[in-house]
Amino acid sequence: MMVNSIQNKKLILKQQALKGIIFALSSATAAPGFAQDQTLPETVVTATRVATPVEQIGSAITVITAEELAQRQIRFVSEALRDVPGLSVSRSGGVGALTDVSIRGTNANQSLVLIDGVKVNNPDGNAFNFNSLLDVEIERIEILRGPASVVWGSSAIGGVINIITKKAKRPVQGLASVEGGSFGTGQFTASLGASGERYNTLLGGSYFETRGASAGSYWRGNTEDDGARIGTLNLKAGVQPAENLEFNLNGWYAKDDAEFDDFVGGIQKPVVDADLRTDTSQYTLRGSGKLTLLGGAWEHIVSAGLYDIEQDTKRDGRTSFIGEGDSTELTYQSNVFFKTPAFAQGDHTFTLLVDDQQDESENDYFQQNSIRDTGYALMYQGGFWDRLYLSAGGRYDDNDQFNNTSTYRFTGAYLLKDWGARLHTSYGKAVKNPTLTELFGFAGDFRGNPDLQPETGTGWDVGLEQSFLDDRVTAGVTYFDSRIEDIIVGAGRTVVNLDGQSKASGVEASVRAELSEGLGLTGAYTYTATEDPDGEELVRRPNNVASLYLNYRFWQERANVNLGVLYTGNRDDTTFDPLTFAPARVPLEAYTLVNLKGSYRINDYLEVFGRIDNLFDEQYEDVFGYGGAEQGFFAGLKGSF
Repeated sequence: MMVNSIQNKKLILKQQALKGIIFALSSATAAPGFAQDQTLPETVVTATRVATPVEQIGSAITVITAEELAQRQIRFVSEALRDVPGLSVSRSGGVGALTDVSIRGTNANQSLVLIDGVKVNNPDGNAFNFNSLLDVEIERIEILRGPASVVWGSSAIGGVINIITKKAKRPVQGLASVEGGSFGTGQFTASLGASGERYNTLLGGSYFETRGASAGSYWRGNTEDDGARIGTLNLKAGVQPAENLEFNLNGWYAKDDAEFDDFVGGIQKPVVDADLRTDTSQYTLRGSGKLTLLGGAWEHIVSAGLYDIEQDTKRDGRTSFIGEGDSTELTYQSNVFFKTPAFAQGDHTFTLLVDDQQDESENDYFQQNSIRDTGYALMYQGGFWDRLYLSAGGRYDDNDQFNNTSTYRFTGAYLLKDWGARLHTSYGKAVKNPTLTELFGFAGDFRGNPDLQPETGTGWDVGLEQSFLDDRVTAGVTYFDSRIEDIIVGAGRTVVNLDGQSKASGVEASVRAELSEGLGLTGAYTYTATEDPDGEELVRRPNNVASLYLNYRFWQERANVNLGVLYTGNRDDTTFDPLTFAPARVPLEAYTLVNLKGSYRINDYLEVFGRIDNLFDEQYEDVFGYGGAEQGFFAGLKGSF
């Protein structure tokens, strides 16, 4: 009966979302700045929802390009995020296991994740699991660090991770790739697309399968293999019936079946081999359009999106839990652009945003529950004398389950062109709403707390970016500081807002250099100091994280070699006594991973590639008791036209 109820309500929700998408398309509006500008490497959209040159952004932002993903042979997006300043990745085992990403010391559910403009944080738990996010025709990944609720609403306390897929750029284009290697691993990826003067469409997909190794650390006595099977599809299409009118449609689908081991606590062997697996299906669908008036000075933007996730957990082959969550979102955005040449050589943008989102969830233990949040935001961007760039914004959110909230954000960037330098700073307030589980409960022995209030975070940063040697070397350093109040934590059989503050501060540094023709270097380092309201360090937050990449192109750029070194410093995790269930802290040792990748383009259509992951077979744990990926050898062939 419960499964039928879930399916019936899901059908109604999908119908409502599809009606919203049709309405968005018929209203002749578009995704916030995504349609034309998202593929331009010199602009970003995540910071303001309007395509803006990176040098004019006051917030700390990192862009990972499609070229970098290809050079490093990234197969899972989480692998690329390990290289970003301010980010830390925790995976509970090998490939396909639960994967959390933290920004600047925040919890995983305090950062927002977008796929082509659709929010994909779990409506029930409010944290996105990166385990099934394969790199399939990704154009770029934009990572915005610092409070951003004014722009994107709830959950953007730590920042925003925005995955933007490719659109077709040639009349006809296609790609196919096949690879295999250690642990019975195989992957097949393909895409096909077409574009013309007024249309583009691209469909891509991938299937990944591995026998895997044990999710539990093998050096602690875990020997059972835990495999994973992951399939995904991407769709992006657009049409421009008139010069000032365009429509867009994008979708993403992922299905994964992953095996994992049971955490039982203790110190010596906290994880035991078990017949546990999760079967997860999730998808996004988004329709959008844009109408431009007054010669480009006024944009009207409307979009409607849907995110759906279903999870089936099995123990010994029998279903032990079924859950489903849905998010629907309808957004209107209006951008006004104008210049004041006689006053400070000004270039101005005003943005009005209305964002209505409804989250719903249902599982075996409680009937359908929902949260509705409507946000109203006004934002301003100004450029002066072609060197000073300021932004300011405020947002008010009307919630139907808890107190309404107000957030704000201010940024600034200043170019010292004669010195090849850029100063940037930001300050803001953000919120994370209570989740449906926290409000309404979960299972028979966990009661929700309807009196919960949103978590509130404030943060600021200031940084300097400097170029040297005719722009062949660019280095940057940023200091950040954040405070989070009203943190929601477990208290017996329920949850409460905690008194006090959680704190995080630190330094992010990066460097990019062209050492010689064909030889490039990129590096990043982050120092993070954290403190919970009791004065203890937050768990799974290393003080020191660093990465270094050398990439060499040679033989008329047909050959490419990429060497990556990733260091994660000491940090703590938690376990519990199996008899008393008393919590205890345990140390996680520092580790260094070295990865070697290489490729050779045989001709204009074919390329062979190979890689060695964890070259020196480092033993490491991101989560206590769960071992990281062992040394693996992989090779494959890619064709494109």
